[in-house]
Amino acid sequence: CVSSVNISPFIGNLPFGKTTDCFSSVDASGSTSQASNIIEAIEMGATTLLVDEDTCATNFMIRDDKMMELVAKDKEPITPFVRKVRSLYNEKG
Repeated sequence: CVSSVNISPFIGNLPFGKTTDCFSSVDASGSTSQASNIIEAIEMGATTLLVDEDTCATNFMIRDDKMMELVAKDKEPITPFVRKVRSLYNEKG
């Protein structure tokens, strides 16, 4: 269950116009769950994130060349973690 988490740094343009600046769901997808967990960990002051790539939502972690060809950047709802991790490090240390 996800309750009132701002996942907009990672996810936007959800189906049915669902907003991501105060996201709540009892059945969040892998991507929205992972985004919520990362945001909540940062809000709690975590200085380290452990990520198990075998259990991660692949579409949240990275966007490969084939997907970039299939889905236009402005239509992609997910900003992959690999594109945000450097700015998170620079901002949070």
